[in-house]
Amino acid sequence: MIDKSNDVVPGAAVTELRDFEFEDYIAADASPAVRALQVMASYDCLRLGTYRDRECVHEKIRIERQFGALILRYDDVGYFNRVYAPDETIAGHLDYIERFYRDSRFGCELVTVCDDRSALASACSDRGWFPSHKYAWVHMNTGAPGVGGEYPAISIRQPLEHERTEFLEFYLRGFGAPEASFPAAIRNMRHLFFNLPQLHFMIASREGIDAAIGMLCVFGKTALLSAGTTLPEHRKHGCHHAVIAARIRLARSLGCTDVVSIAYADGESHHNMESLGLRTVNVTQAWRFKGELLS
Repeated sequence: MIDKSNDVVPGAAVTELRDFEFEDYIAADASPAVRALQVMASYDCLRLGTYRDRECVHEKIRIERQFGALILRYDDVGYFNRVYAPDETIAGHLDYIERFYRDSRFGCELVTVCDDRSALASACSDRGWFPSHKYAWVHMNTGAPGVGGEYPAISIRQPLEHERTEFLEFYLRGFGAPEASFPAAIRNMRHLFFNLPQLHFMIASREGIDAAIGMLCVFGKTALLSAGTTLPEHRKHGCHHAVIAARIRLARSLGCTDVVSIAYADGESHHNMESLGLRTVNVTQAWRFKGELLS
């Protein structure tokens, strides 16, 4: 039964990041797929909320918890316009989501662990939302034998302070960001993210040349393989595998019992994580609302 009440929960807006209790939001007894979604949502909330609070750009960034979902909006960056829905509750409130993003030039992507036959999928389709990416949700128990193997040909290190700009340039290049955006993005990211205790950074080198990077985000006992990329000229040489394995080892050393992640279903990253022992616990369809400005 879908709750079709449109009442907005008082105080649902996260006006300051310190008001968001990450470890309370992530349900320890939830299924691995739901926990993976909650940790991914927390990672994006951490990055977006940190930038908003430190740069005082509250007029551009909104974060809300409504109807069981975490709702993110950033008027300058398309990726961060996301709704993370761990269950079907939001299906009865898509009109609220549409109002939230109606004047956005990006619309939003609704990311969920509900399957294609759910009430949420039906509601999105009925309201004219479009299918977006297929996502694979993966999970690993760090106590499993053979977790985080070694790759002797690949050296792994944490970036030193003087290497932070280089790390961020690598990150932007690896994810295909336009070079014109590098200076502003690096300026914003450099003084924000390296001081967050939840985030850990790695650089992988092959034959003395930096070839790949990875990030790990930790909330309580759960670690997220949050970002990893290998430069095109260094792919197919084990660099991505080595960075995944190193982050799994780090998560275990930090006391994490679980490692989770999200990837495009059947993409190379998905296959690499599976080959290192992460198990696909769900594959789900995301949905796209275009908003008035994109219609």
